[in-house]
Amino acid sequence: MKLSLLFVFIACATAAGTYFGATALRGDHTANAAIVAPAMRPTTPTAAEFARALAGTANQFGGARVTHPDCVQAAPGRYMCAYGLVQNGVEQCHIMQGRWTPNAASTITVTLAGRAEQCDSLRNALRSLD
Repeated sequence: MKLSLLFVFIACATAAGTYFGATALRGDHTANAAIVAPAMRPTTPTAAEFARALAGTANQFGGARVTHPDCVQAAPGRYMCAYGLVQNGVEQCHIMQGRWTPNAASTITVTLAGRAEQCDSLRNALRSLD
């Protein structure tokens, strides 16, 4: 009787070990993926970092110069900015809506752009559109 109970115990332990071993080797790591995935997501810049990137990128090229950009982040990777564009000593106020696209040809993709009457802040630039 003791021998048959020992046999049943060993058979159950072997079956459980085989099941869990095969599950681990199968490659179905959905539980682990939930833990690892947040660390692997690319981060997007803050609104201030995006503003610096916008001015820095635009000012690398000759001609007009972007001044005092003011940006807000609407969603991860999506921004809206107001900025001054100085060309030949004359400043024009501009607004733009754009996306952070670090894997594209340009790290900033402009999706909408236009002019405004005021550019000291995004809020005032949008209010001046009325």
